[in-house]
Amino acid sequence: MKVLITGSAGRVGQPLVEGLRELHELRGFDRVATPGLSDTRVGDIRRLDDLLEACDGMDVIIHLAGDPRPSAPWEDVLQHNIVGTYNVFEAARRRNVRRVVFASRAGLLAAYPERILRTVDLVPRPEDLYSVGKIFGEFLGQYYAASHGIEVIVVRIGNLSRGRIKPEHPHHLSPADAVRLFQRCITHPGIRFEIVFGVSDSTYELYDLQHGRRVLDFHPGDRSDWRPPILHRFIPSFGERVLRTMARILLPSGLRDKLRTYRSKKVA
Repeated sequence: MKVLITGSAGRVGQPLVEGLRELHELRGFDRVATPGLSDTRVGDIRRLDDLLEACDGMDVIIHLAGDPRPSAPWEDVLQHNIVGTYNVFEAARRRNVRRVVFASRAGLLAAYPERILRTVDLVPRPEDLYSVGKIFGEFLGQYYAASHGIEVIVVRIGNLSRGRIKPEHPHHLSPADAVRLFQRCITHPGIRFEIVFGVSDSTYELYDLQHGRRVLDFHPGDRSDWRPPILHRFIPSFGERVLRTMARILLPSGLRDKLRTYRSKKVA
């Protein structure tokens, strides 16, 4: 598969380059040349012409580029994360790219308490302009999927650090699981528009990973061993945790998924 990675020289891009370059024909796109790739384009996502040239002949785009700062001011979010994301989807449309994988953030749901299972049906609660830009990208992807037939997968990525090989918290994504996840995003058939969480497995179910298993066949290989603080763990959510454990044992997976959706909508 011919895959363009925007932001390929960055914090998420580099682990993906290292893990995917033996599996696909990768092309990097960033403001600097991409380490580890021979096919690398230097450009600016604010310029549509740069992306039109980079997208030529590609099957899939993994869009990671943008201003990654939660504290980024509006003008930077507007130019890099909103205009830039529009340019990526529009270049994909004009160059007949089959699929776009858009990197969003799991932090869109950070305002919910930890006792609430975070599902793709929960309404995002942005806490900064960076998150507002990610919400824009998710809805833009939905538009391009519905109106132009581009296959779109939104990956709500948790915290990824190249120096942290194994996850230590339910919000963490290990580098190895990042490669596993994006490999599924590139190759899994039958996608129209989907949102999945980019986090590793955990002993504490903070995110609904069953959805990713169902729609992408993504099974994280790494797992954190984490529990909430003791007061949170035993006082406000003890009954919920008992019921959740019983549901895993007694209920069929299809019924559990319906209950998750119902609970999420009720909370939202």
